[in-house]
Amino acid sequence: MFDFSRLPVIDNHTHPYLFEPDPVRYRPLDSFVGAEFAGADGAAVRDTMLYQRWATRELAAYLGCEPTPGAVAQARAAVGDEAAYVARLFASEGIEALLVDTGYPQPPVDMAEFRRRVPTKILPVYRIEPPIKTLLDERVGYDDFVRRFDAGLRRAITEEGFVAVKSIIAYRTGLEIDPGQAGEEAGRRGLERALAEPDRMAASKPLRDHLLLRTLRLCRDLGVSFHVHTGVGDKDIVLAKCNPALLNETLRRPEYAATRVVLIHCYPYLAEASWMAAALPNVWIDLSEGVPFALAATDRIFETALDLAPTSRILFGTDAFTGPEHTWLGARLAKRALARVMTRLWERGYITETEGIEIAAAILSGNARAMHGL
Repeated sequence: MFDFSRLPVIDNHTHPYLFEPDPVRYRPLDSFVGAEFAGADGAAVRDTMLYQRWATRELAAYLGCEPTPGAVAQARAAVGDEAAYVARLFASEGIEALLVDTGYPQPPVDMAEFRRRVPTKILPVYRIEPPIKTLLDERVGYDDFVRRFDAGLRRAITEEGFVAVKSIIAYRTGLEIDPGQAGEEAGRRGLERALAEPDRMAASKPLRDHLLLRTLRLCRDLGVSFHVHTGVGDKDIVLAKCNPALLNETLRRPEYAATRVVLIHCYPYLAEASWMAAALPNVWIDLSEGVPFALAATDRIFETALDLAPTSRILFGTDAFTGPEHTWLGARLAKRALARVMTRLWERGYITETEGIEIAAAILSGNARAMHGL
């Protein structure tokens, strides 16, 4: 029924990289899952995952080679002009812009070189954890800490071209934020505790809660969105405390109601995230990582997001982190999945044909365009 192949795409969540060809193994065929598996045995494990199997076939068809990881690696390594290749790749799926979390990898990627190699609109996102680590390592006092923390964030938005702010507190101390840590005295005590036990991450929780709450207010004042990692991630995630529902107590408080918050990833907690986007006027949900890496769940991810969330509050993303093909593959996958989902909704009489097109266009790019004034 529906065909969304020509709709434009904005990837709401990616990371910078400097791709270097490898004729043996092409890393964008690898999902983040199992990334710690090393050597030939690890590659063999990853190649049994559904995403890898599908991605190999899709990329082989584009590159005109045999559908094997080795053939794809050789064909990709033979690409000459990286920027020209990425331009063609993105044009084939209508990829118009990337929101890029510059906090990973560390040390930071040279963004000028990244922009040269990836000739599309790049919208950088400022992550708060690298400056937190720097300030803790320097063991500065509280007044200097928050002055530099606030100034760095403000400068990123007002002078350096960043369009949003990001936190990965789910990787550090979890999403169960204590609203009682908002005050300055609580922040002072939190810093004292963090400095007293620098090798114990849990000791920094009061300080990190304080800084997250502080960032919510700064984003409100600056008029930018705050992106918060939720759901699964790499092996060091605080797994028991990555459910976005844990943020509900904080985000529903009046002092944070004017801050636009994007729940990044959400998978597998899509039902909770969908409810939050419906119940809280300041919440959006991003479907990256689940799309494209949880390949078999893609239809279900979109359907669950649409259970309750307003269609104006759902954002497409990929969590691309090693090469442009992650975004390209994610766009192809999302367009096909949305076509199937919208067709089923239309067949049940839940939407009209016009509404199906409007909803897909909003998720793929329109909602991100509106949020960031593109």
